[in-house]
Amino acid sequence: MSSGNSEYSQPSTNIITDESSDSESTVKTKAAYSFMENREKYKVIVDGVDCTPDNIVDNDFVTMQDTFTHAALDSRPRARSEVALKEAKSRTKSALDTGMKVYATTISLDDIYIDHTLNTEEGFTSDELDLDIAPSAFYLPKMNPITSYPPEITITLKETETYFLFELPTTSYEKGTAEATLVEEENEFYQYITVGKGKNRKMVTEETQSKECVSQTRHTLATRPQKKNAISFASMWDMHDTYARLARVKAEEKPDEMVMYQSAAPTLLRKKIDKYDPSDERRGKNFDEIYNTPQFLDAILLTERVLSTLNYDKEQKTFRGLVKIDPLSLDLIYIYSMKPLWTLECPEAENRPITSITFNPKNNDILAVGHGKFTYAEKFTGLICVWCTKNPCKPERLYNFHDPLTSVAFADINPNWLACGFSNGDVLILDVISYPIKIIAKSKRDTNPCFEPIWTTSWRTSDNENQFVMTTCQDGRINRFTSTKTHDFICSPMMRISTVEGKMKGIEAPRQCQKEDVPITRHPAALCMKWHPNVDHIYFVGTDEGCIHKCSTHYLNQHMDVFRAHSGPVYGMEFSPFMDTLLVTCGADSAVRLWMEGIDDVILTMNCPTAVYDVAFCPVNSTVIICVSGNVLSIWDLRRKNHMPCAEYTFPGQVVLTYIKFSPSGDNVFVGDTLGRVHTFHLEDTPIAPFYQKKLLDETIKKALCTRPLILKQLEKLEKFREKFGK
Repeated sequence: MSSGNSEYSQPSTNIITDESSDSESTVKTKAAYSFMENREKYKVIVDGVDCTPDNIVDNDFVTMQDTFTHAALDSRPRARSEVALKEAKSRTKSALDTGMKVYATTISLDDIYIDHTLNTEEGFTSDELDLDIAPSAFYLPKMNPITSYPPEITITLKETETYFLFELPTTSYEKGTAEATLVEEENEFYQYITVGKGKNRKMVTEETQSKECVSQTRHTLATRPQKKNAISFASMWDMHDTYARLARVKAEEKPDEMVMYQSAAPTLLRKKIDKYDPSDERRGKNFDEIYNTPQFLDAILLTERVLSTLNYDKEQKTFRGLVKIDPLSLDLIYIYSMKPLWTLECPEAENRPITSITFNPKNNDILAVGHGKFTYAEKFTGLICVWCTKNPCKPERLYNFHDPLTSVAFADINPNWLACGFSNGDVLILDVISYPIKIIAKSKRDTNPCFEPIWTTSWRTSDNENQFVMTTCQDGRINRFTSTKTHDFICSPMMRISTVEGKMKGIEAPRQCQKEDVPITRHPAALCMKWHPNVDHIYFVGTDEGCIHKCSTHYLNQHMDVFRAHSGPVYGMEFSPFMDTLLVTCGADSAVRLWMEGIDDVILTMNCPTAVYDVAFCPVNSTVIICVSGNVLSIWDLRRKNHMPCAEYTFPGQVVLTYIKFSPSGDNVFVGDTLGRVHTFHLEDTPIAPFYQKKLLDETIKKALCTRPLILKQLEKLEKFREKFGK
């Protein structure tokens, strides 16, 4: 078109399509080629001149088909069969014959569509491709170089929405309105803090800096940093020497003016701190300087544990459960045998009766043994031996006291605290970490009214998670001791057991002769105590008159219920770990009795040769019970027989067994006697524990009550009641 001509002539424009590629275009259309590939099929002819625009991509630039490395840029279809594979090869060949290539474009990565439904696990691997060697497990795989980029990149800038970070609009209101009043008050306050007296207020200038967050999208391609494996070794001795040397290095001290200018008397001046002398390290320390330090004693303790395994190698494996009997063996016999492992004894505790044993709640390998006197006429001093089952040869702690021990108990929250009760009524907390005696808290006579033996000590946790100690005394007092910051025990009386008169629930006591004398005391001794497994505030107390009192911390100086369990003193009781309502008791009437909470009569009675001093449930077999009577250890299995024990073991000599307890695994038994020894046995040849423990125990109890239909009926009603109300 010319500016001088008035006549407009439209040029003829023709779009020529290559006819030879018609058949190929159909194939390419099915293969979904990109827009750049389809455009090369058309040519623009204006007045016979080829005006087809050139490709916007430089021909010298590498093609994306050869260099792309990211899975998101791969748009090639995945063939899943040989037929599809051949078809794909034919399409590729046809495309190469026409001279068409796919070039890298400046398409934004955000505009790329990624089919997230495509299963990337399925596909094919061509035989023509070279497979990389699997990387080593100790070296990082070698990464291929990242795709190189052209010297010029086209960037498209788009306008986004405007976000106001801060806006302070100007507003005006008519004077006299509520809004205007608020504005005037704000203006007055602003004048006060900027120009008025408020500008003299105390101010703190702070600077804030927004945190710079570096984000990474899924399209980011970052090179992996080069890494190299390095080997370094440092033994325990090297680390110990390094930290010990750093601990001895002191900071550089400034000159002390009080020493430089002695204007005051020499006695008032501060002493100069001695600086570290490296010659002390080279000189070392002699035995007299280190033999009594806690670090040296701890090292000896660990060494003794290791050396003791040489003597008790097989026993330790049996104790830890590493050696077990095959339950499918054909020669199994159920004879309830007790295999002796070791005996915890030392010369300091020889012939000193064991009055109490407690196991650490955090570490079951550690136990504390209290030694006192068994009869009233004996005269012994107090001794506490802290043993570890890893070293049965020697106790790891020894604490001597002037008064005999009567009870010990480890704390739950602070496992290194040991509550101790004495025969003179004192109560204290001992820290067993310390080798010498370290008392955390101790009761005083102005707050503790007890002067007689403390038979039971137990830890409890209050609502604010503070622990306190509950004790039972010979004079029937039940006290609560709370530790204070002044290392004292504040005693709070909870209850005092009174003598029960008249007819009561439980067993029938033999008729006693009429007494004309006035009794000396009206308060029986509280010999044992157990907390209810489900209700936190309820506890049971056994007395020397054979009664068990059900008490609560919510009701002081009065019991909730009482029943007679034995015709003599009650020495021990324990709840079943599989049935919370089943209680077993033992006493001086040579009997072990089972009681069910909610039923007044006794469920089952098992007779022993002499007075029974302790009883325990097996933690892995619900029907197995063990007890100690005189020098005889009896094993009962309720599902087999209850008229006589399944096995009995007699200890030689004039000895009385005072304590018995199962280990948490249920395979080991600890037995204490009046000679100061703790025997450890491994229980073998017992029936395989059933899967439904509670169901088996319930069926065993009902089977034992088959001749007492009234009690069996009460038991069934009680079960329905608990199932209905979820108790």
